Amino acid sequence: MDNRGRNEGVELKSLLEKLSPRDKIYNEMEINRIIDNVIGFIPASDCSDSSILLVNLAVAIAQKGFNTCILDAKVFYPNIYKLLDCEATPAGKGLIRICRSDKVDIRDVINETKYRNLYLLSPSPSDPMEDYFDFQLDDVDRVITSLKETFDFVLIDIPNIPPLEFCVSSLKNCNVGFFIWGERIDCPQNTSRLLEFIGSLGIGVSKLMNVILNNLYGIKYDKTIIEDMKMKLIAEFPFVSGAIDLSLEGRVYIADSLIINKKYKESMNLLVNLLTKH
Repeated sequence: MDNRGRNEGVELKSLLEKLSPRDKIYNEMEINRIIDNVIGFIPASDCSDSSILLVNLAVAIAQKGFNTCILDAKVFYPNIYKLLDCEATPAGKGLIRICRSDKVDIRDVINETKYRNLYLLSPSPSDPMEDYFDFQLDDVDRVITSLKETFDFVLIDIPNIPPLEFCVSSLKNCNVGFFIWGERIDCPQNTSRLLEFIGSLGIGVSKLMNVILNNLYGIKYDKTIIEDMKMKLIAEFPFVSGAIDLSLEGRVYIADSLIINKKYKESMNLLVNLLTKH
């Protein structure tokens, strides 16, 4: 490692040492209480663009002054680093490194982003896919627990791959989860199947009974199915081409666009307020 890389590593580690988890706002008698700061996002279909929505939400939360980390659990196809214009994690580093050993300090695998208070833990796109079949639930649980104890908020981009430990552990360890739907007929079915599978493992699903509608075009989509499934509609985001355009450049719509769609901004503020109030 050259001097520049070494200095950047020292600066990041020093910065992370100053992070103050939200449990510090409580008195010492309550220091071990569970803080609801791990939020999961699950795409119900390929058209939902859940990763772009998650990144915009993470930046909006970070702008409030909360130290926020995104965990890209899509180990086969990570893309958050591109959406945030970060360099790809080298093979064998990042998420896979800390999953392999409980001796690794979480601060040594976190990437700083160009957005203040926002950090990323990502797999490497160069890691062989088969390497991720070697991990058990306990390995992923340990990583999420470390993030939970280090950051004010942890947002997990969860792959909708039910047999995968990174999917199951993320759903098990998140304090609240949101299914991201588009106006597609397969969203209710895909959601129902995943909930049934997770429930069969003994994992409580009540925390996952939330829906965010994203990329809405104004199609006559029957939203009553959400209520029929005993789920709750939390927010609705319109389709905004600017959000997609900026994501292709590694920029975040909510922070980098000169003009923000009014409905999009209102929905984002609603979601941020819901998650950050305490």
